[in-house]
Formats: sequence, C-alpha cells, structure tokens
Amino acid sequence: MIARVPGLPRTLTGKKLEVPVKRILQGARVSEVAGPGAVTNGSMLDWFAEFRARTDSSRTR
Repeated sequence: MIARVPGLPRTLTGKKLEVPVKRILQGARVSEVAGPGAVTNGSMLDWFAEFRARTDSSRTR
C-alpha cells in the first residue's frame, strides 16, 4: 500500500524515524517505540497509529 501522509516524525537531529513508524504500522504502541522528548513532530506518531487502526478496520469488513 502506498499512502500520502501529512508529515514524518524526526529525531532532534533531523533523521527520519523509519523503524519506529514501521513498528507502529506493525502494531506496536507509540509509547514502546519512541519517547516524546526525542522527537520533533511527535503528533505524527499518533497519526500513524490511527492510520493503522483505520486500515485494519477496513480490511476486516
């Protein structure tokens, strides 16, 4: 699946958080993959968790 996203979470040094996003999409909780103080645009982590929930519910219909 390819999806357009509104942004990407990054570390304080500007690196993309690819592995934590992947883990969230695989079902991990946001609190397990990244600390809120180490991330800029941390609300995007919640966005990916909500995206996963939406796509999971649409697959089961």
